Amino acid sequence: MSKQNIEKELNKPSKVNSSKANTGASNDLQLFIESSTPLKAKGKLQLTYLNEQFEGSFIATPNLIKLKTIQPFKGMVAAVGIEPGSVSTFLQSNGGLSKVAQQQIYFLVFDIFHLYNLFRLKPQALLALYQEALAILKTKGELVEFGKIDPSSDLGNTLATWLHTQVKKKFKHQYCSPKGLLYSFQNLLKLFPEDFNL
Repeated sequence: MSKQNIEKELNKPSKVNSSKANTGASNDLQLFIESSTPLKAKGKLQLTYLNEQFEGSFIATPNLIKLKTIQPFKGMVAAVGIEPGSVSTFLQSNGGLSKVAQQQIYFLVFDIFHLYNLFRLKPQALLALYQEALAILKTKGELVEFGKIDPSSDLGNTLATWLHTQVKKKFKHQYCSPKGLLYSFQNLLKLFPEDFNL
């Protein structure tokens, strides 16, 4: 297959069937690969959920996928990595998404939907969790600034792990990425303060 034909194939929308009964989504999740190499693929996805049109962008490497919403709420993030020692990969040799990657994108979309529902229906519960976490860190002598904790720092990792555990316990959903959950929490607080009565 020539390089030109491969590019045509990659730029076609990739339709992934979804279950209407489980997600409330339309029948198709459309993935559009905009650029790809064997080491990185970038693209967009679109689908409808609860009569709301969702759009997001994604980046996939052989061992990481990161999904970020464009609308309705810009800045919600979900990510997943390959477990160390796994023989699976997210990219094919031509830069296309593997079956494992397409399945993982589904899980990331579920993460986004759960966070979207919490944000719409229980923003004060999200805020209370975040504030509780900060209060715990302050009692341990940590210097914390509301909404500005780097998810990649040691402190951010501690906070992300705690939030991840609490969200699973209180809202019955386990997110793929604790860091993505913290990043999303802080983004929503920053971008939509009126929804949290800040």
